Amino acid sequence: MRLIDLLNERKKEAERKKKVDTAKKLAVGTAVGALAGLLFAPKSGKETRKDIKDKAKETTESVKKSVKESVASIKDVEEKVKEDIKEKVREFKERDMFEVEIGKHESDDEEQEDMERQ
Repeated sequence: MRLIDLLNERKKEAERKKKVDTAKKLAVGTAVGALAGLLFAPKSGKETRKDIKDKAKETTESVKKSVKESVASIKDVEEKVKEDIKEKVREFKERDMFEVEIGKHESDDEEQEDMERQ
């Protein structure tokens, strides 16, 4: 993956996150507005409570849908990242690139010395 591709992916991810945040704010704003409208409407207490209950259910469903869409979007990004990593590993293998170990053990040093003697 080229650097420009990585930067574009991060930009897209940031845009998705911003959209999710906006959707959450919209859902909360809608709920607050609906509640305020219901409380100031000239209806009986029983009707108002029923309306509040119905609006709460609607808002809950809206938030659940928004969260499910966000999770699906995150899973898509996760799958893309996994595929990109697999592709890079395949590229390294095709180029016969060797692995570099960060933490060497004593047995590794002995193997290296044996290889140098041969």
